[in-house]
Amino acid sequence: MTADVGTPTTRITTSAGEDLVTALLAAWLTVGGFVDGFAHRNLDTPETFFTPWHGILYTGFIAVTGWVVWLIVRRRPRAQTLRESVPVGYETAVAGILVFMAGGVGDGLWHSLFGIEVSIDALLSPTHLLLLLGALLIVSGPLRSRWQDVEYDPKRLDRFLPPVIAVTMGAAELGFFFQYVDGLSTRFMQVPYLPGPEEGYFELVAGLSSILITTVILVGGLLLLLRRWTIPPGTALVLFTVFGALMELLEGYDFPEDLIAPVIAGVAAEVMLFWVTPRLRQDVGVRLLAFVVPVVMWVTRFIVFEQFSDIAWPVSVWTGTIFFAGLAGVGLSILSNPPSAHSVPVGELTRPFRGS
Repeated sequence: MTADVGTPTTRITTSAGEDLVTALLAAWLTVGGFVDGFAHRNLDTPETFFTPWHGILYTGFIAVTGWVVWLIVRRRPRAQTLRESVPVGYETAVAGILVFMAGGVGDGLWHSLFGIEVSIDALLSPTHLLLLLGALLIVSGPLRSRWQDVEYDPKRLDRFLPPVIAVTMGAAELGFFFQYVDGLSTRFMQVPYLPGPEEGYFELVAGLSSILITTVILVGGLLLLLRRWTIPPGTALVLFTVFGALMELLEGYDFPEDLIAPVIAGVAAEVMLFWVTPRLRQDVGVRLLAFVVPVVMWVTRFIVFEQFSDIAWPVSVWTGTIFFAGLAGVGLSILSNPPSAHSVPVGELTRPFRGS
């Protein structure tokens, strides 16, 4: 089995520098959404469509849209058709711009007809989900562009920023829309659990779900990068730390200790990637990485939580939850890097990060 790196193409491409600009502008759009979420959750602001926070979000969209249009316009004289002037990998970004526009217009109409949502219902609004889909497609542009460049071989983090920012912002977008089950900020462990549906049952289910969903988002993002590249040092730390910082922004940084777990998990991932995993067979190394990183993250989370509060869950529950998260990581690694008939040591792999 070979990795899906794409086939050589004669179509017009973008440079890594241009992809970096796209990724940064997409990050502006993403961070604008988090600032808007912070305002809704922490400030006594009027519930209206026309707010400064929406202004940050939509100016970010205008900026990334203008940049993508400029990339296409610059290449139009060299292309036979308008479609061919869209750079390789940016087809989804163009589609995302159109979807986001539809979501923005629809959001204004939706609020006029049905009012403005103020809680979980806002994260489930069809027009808001259109905005999520559009943002994910936009941020995929630089990732797909670098993915299909068979000569792209980054050895330093500063040269790997387009994919790192794209995956980090994509994970953050998902985290934002699953913020009601964010494992890094959940405090359901405070609620005592007794067997049966009466005492703490639903809180335990919500707490377990939040840990598993956050594991899937973060470990899934890391494994996506590892599927294609041997990533440079610092990648995992950036992914986990920035994700944690953005999710904590929604809390207004009232609980800064919540940042400890993702940072420690990022450090653990770096250690696994560059000191442990390369000494193992490729399939074993990836599975071990995918198990250890979430286990370290949630062990840290529970230890820190115990220092600042009290864990009311029975020991069997919280230890089992941690182990379950590790198993979820292993499952993801099997999906992203299936067992190979000819597994080789990770240290001997060439790009991409999969055996043949």
